[in-house]
Amino acid sequence: MIRPLHRDDRPSIERILRQTQVFLEMEVQCALELIDVYLNNAEQKDYILACAVDEADQPRGYVCYGPTPLTAGTYDLYWIAVDPAWHGRGVGSLLVEYVERQICEAAASAEPARLLLIETSSLPRYESARQLYFRHHYHEVARIPDFYADGDDRVIYAKRFR
Repeated sequence: MIRPLHRDDRPSIERILRQTQVFLEMEVQCALELIDVYLNNAEQKDYILACAVDEADQPRGYVCYGPTPLTAGTYDLYWIAVDPAWHGRGVGSLLVEYVERQICEAAASAEPARLLLIETSSLPRYESARQLYFRHHYHEVARIPDFYADGDDRVIYAKRFR
């Protein structure tokens, strides 16, 4: 099941971010800052967070996404992470599909979702994430060489919805 992120989920999400051994400490801290923005400012509309939970309502993965400022119908998927013990069970796919449904349904009454963008690193440790995006029909639309550091490109994937 996927549900909105609750305050009690924060420690589990932090554990997941660290146990993936994909994210650098500064990336974990950035992800936690966005979680705190979401949890502590109910009026903000920039970040939407949801988590995939097991039968005991324990988080097994999470996603952070939101509308891209100053655009019409464009959204960003900012963060996605899955508990390593749950890799290969379809949790990442469920989270991506959830975001796609949410942005299409939420935007249906106003500006329809046109585009979902996902930014990631070119480093080998992000290969499984890039494969997840390919499986869900995202296409590489931009690459900025050496963006994060020498040898670490910024890779941007996109999927159109209309």
